[in-house]
Amino acid sequence: MKKAALLLALACGQLGCSARYTILTVPAVSMTNSSFATPGTPGAKVEATYCQGDAPIVSKDLNVGLIDEVVMKAQQKSGATYLSDVVISRDGSCLVVEATAMK
Repeated sequence: MKKAALLLALACGQLGCSARYTILTVPAVSMTNSSFATPGTPGAKVEATYCQGDAPIVSKDLNVGLIDEVVMKAQQKSGATYLSDVVISRDGSCLVVEATAMK
């Protein structure tokens, strides 16, 4: 039993085991609109991932906001004006956004 636990711990250390966990849940978010006065039309579900070291989409300097980047990536991927029912999770050194694309 101890040997199995030691092998598992060693494997996790070598492979960089990570657990995906939610860090933020919001009703709506957008990197292109500052207001949601006019409700959009729900589109498809969208998921996007942005990892540390990926080329920035929004940031123009060394201060890269990972949430900003993953939200913009999801908007561009889906053609959404904004995202609704948003869940942002961390998975290792990456952020993952799952949402409904609103057009």
